[in-house]
Amino acid sequence: MSQAVTEFLVTTAQVGVALAGFSGLIAAIRTASPEGWHPRDIWSLAWMLGTSMGALMLALLPMWLSLFDWSDARVYRLASAILAIYTFVLGGVLARAGRRLTRNGYPPRVSFFPFVLVSLMALSAVAAAIGALGGWGDALVAVYAGCIVALLLASVLVLAIFLVLLARMARID
Repeated sequence: MSQAVTEFLVTTAQVGVALAGFSGLIAAIRTASPEGWHPRDIWSLAWMLGTSMGALMLALLPMWLSLFDWSDARVYRLASAILAIYTFVLGGVLARAGRRLTRNGYPPRVSFFPFVLVSLMALSAVAAAIGALGGWGDALVAVYAGCIVALLLASVLVLAIFLVLLARMARID
């Protein structure tokens, strides 16, 4: 594993930890509010934690797998398989939870946003699955890193929407 790849993955893991910390801070602030948690707030927090912690774990995974003295291709194919499963399950579970919230009278606060998040997870899962099956050739490492960046992007998007909605609610009060 090259030094540049290792540095990129470690940096990505650090960003994942920072975003997860932000999620914890939001949870602490929101818990202190008198109106408590809205069901969509909990859903958003699940997205933030799931994507940021996933990015953290999946960024560190190839470094751990390389300790088995496997070839880089084998390391990244296995890591890609795990990433594909993770993003597919995360996107599916949270999409289902979002639909359940909508059916229970809590529609999305930003109408297109759940679709964007689920699409981003689905594209990442497909790209990682192609890599796990031997696709992408020499670009496998770059595609793997791109899928992790997609997890971070999802976390940042949820955080941004969440903060805008929180600020809007504070302004109304």
